Amino acid sequence: MKLIVTSLLLTITLFSCKSEYEERLEQARVLKQRMQLVESNFSSNNAKIMSNELQTLHEEIQFLAKVSGNEKLFMEEVFND
Repeated sequence: MKLIVTSLLLTITLFSCKSEYEERLEQARVLKQRMQLVESNFSSNNAKIMSNELQTLHEEIQFLAKVSGNEKLFMEEVFND
């Protein structure tokens, strides 16, 4: 009986929580929005700083894609929204 209750609780927990993939996808989408904000505020006065920020954001998204398990699909979901 204890095993059944434990199994049910574990199943409920798994279905109610976001998967790691979904959490990473959300993080990447936030980073993408930050990239768009930086790009929209891009000026020649601080081009080097903006370029470094864009590079850093893109690298963070690529890292999330690699650890997601399916890099190609992940990148498509992030950038084709």
